[in-house]
Amino acid sequence: MQVIKHVPIRVTLRLQTDLHDVLMEEANKRDLTINALINRILNKNMSYDINVNAVQCVTMPHELFLEMIDQMPTNSINEIGKSGPRTVKKLFSLIGIKYDIEHVIENYFIILGKYCGWFEFSCKEQFGGYRLVFYAGKDPKWSAFVHAYVKNILHSLNIISMNDSNHDGIVIFEFVCKDP
Repeated sequence: MQVIKHVPIRVTLRLQTDLHDVLMEEANKRDLTINALINRILNKNMSYDINVNAVQCVTMPHELFLEMIDQMPTNSINEIGKSGPRTVKKLFSLIGIKYDIEHVIENYFIILGKYCGWFEFSCKEQFGGYRLVFYAGKDPKWSAFVHAYVKNILHSLNIISMNDSNHDGIVIFEFVCKDP
């Protein structure tokens, strides 16, 4: 796994005037320095490209995607959710990451939550177990898909003692892992 060093280094960039103006305006809106904004943008894009975009992705408006999900029968949503482990294993194989719970959390769930808009994600590790919370929004079929997708990934990782729930778009998994 690649270790990110947080020691700043000085880099000089040449920016087009119009790009600089847009960056300055956005930095001011967010109460950031232009340097902090550029760092965020580069970190987001690199994290996404390395951890998600290594496999072909389709970008479309969220509303259109939800409309497609709404047209699907529930059993089809659950069947598609079974593709989770295959998708993540393929991605991790391409980018050279070990397929285990720590890497799935760090290099998949966190990245999808931050940059892809699938859900808001939080994770707590306590007493040898995990609590994963996915806020998938109010669409019941979408949260059912997120639930099925994540549950299949967790099962493929040999998760035991799993408690899971899906209420009002909040999908929760609590579990412990088997020893490797």
